[in-house]
Amino acid sequence: MIKYEILGYNNQINLNTLDMPLYVYIELTDSCNFNCKFCSVDKKNKNFISFDLIKKILSELEKNHIYDIYYTGGEPMLHPQFEEIVEYAYSLGFRQTVLTNGSLINKYKNLLDKIMCVCFSLHGSKKTHNYLTNRDNYDNLIENIKLTIKHTNAKINYTVMNENQNILEMKDVLDLANKLNVEVSFSKYNNIGFGKKNNCSIDIGMFADSLSDLRKQGYIFGINDCMTPCLLNKELEYLSHGCGAGYLFASITYDGDIKICPSSTTKLGNIKNQSLKKIWHQQKLKEYRDFNWIPLYCKSCKNLSKCRCGCKIELSQNITQFNDYNVELYKTKIWNEIKNKKMTVNISLLRKEKNSYISLSNPPRKYNNQAIDIIKKLNMGIIPSQIENSKDFVLSLYRDKIIKEAE
Repeated sequence: MIKYEILGYNNQINLNTLDMPLYVYIELTDSCNFNCKFCSVDKKNKNFISFDLIKKILSELEKNHIYDIYYTGGEPMLHPQFEEIVEYAYSLGFRQTVLTNGSLINKYKNLLDKIMCVCFSLHGSKKTHNYLTNRDNYDNLIENIKLTIKHTNAKINYTVMNENQNILEMKDVLDLANKLNVEVSFSKYNNIGFGKKNNCSIDIGMFADSLSDLRKQGYIFGINDCMTPCLLNKELEYLSHGCGAGYLFASITYDGDIKICPSSTTKLGNIKNQSLKKIWHQQKLKEYRDFNWIPLYCKSCKNLSKCRCGCKIELSQNITQFNDYNVELYKTKIWNEIKNKKMTVNISLLRKEKNSYISLSNPPRKYNNQAIDIIKKLNMGIIPSQIENSKDFVLSLYRDKIIKEAE
């Protein structure tokens, strides 16, 4: 097995650091009154969580000292017992956040003082927002945000994709938020659900450039979803961060299934017949959190502790497999550019140390014998496509400028 690491950086990531998650998403329903083009859900039904199951879930959370809950859907306010659920959770002392399209706030305005925060989905100017959500709801949404802030905290979440990653659209929402005195967070589109079926996409570079420009203009905002540094220019790496799925937070569906993320399709157990603690500490999740499964390209990256391998749910149902769609797309692009080109090796001096070699570079790097054999082949004129089984290592060398195209 090839071993390659950058010395001086902590590349040993282990997320088994919490006994239980800090907060939990609860799917009240998979039903929705909107039809958003980019939705991470791939189908809409009319299932609702039972009140008995809500009570069981809250009892489990209380027992494990988890007090922050986020209601998701679908549209959570469509639940016929939404009022009873909020009242009951409030009576137990839970801090409740509702993730909503904002269309039904007026119906439940008497509950707002029992909800810690209402997070509204708003995705650009009036024209763009109504187009992306397939509903003429923009004006109603703004009025409901105004209503909410009279009673509790409100936030705006803006999902970014090609149709609305224009900086003018983003600025339009930030200016509105400043007038309303509410916070804004931007979330990148994830390649799953209806969004994937609708061929939605995002240009991560353009998104990061827009965020950077807005910061320079003095705008203050949050960034919700993970962005990996390897997709960004070096000066924009400060915008990147990882995801807490499966260790900071968990998700529970309307039917009691436990997942690492609300957008995941992988079920890890059901709270109806197992305790949350038992599910959380199962071997599969321990393996997921110990990070031994990550590819060499990530394991050898100096930014691993920052991004933690990006999104965990886009490419497959296997949680111990690399799953970030945009990074995989980027790696494929680079591989196709270099796979049939001869490479030159940029290692000036190696020091033998036990069964490894240390390159005296800045920063120094460590290779085992198998890694050195691959480097020798590249130095002798073997093109990358002839050693495709070592693709991740070759891409790592290229990223770190250990190899480059021969002139």
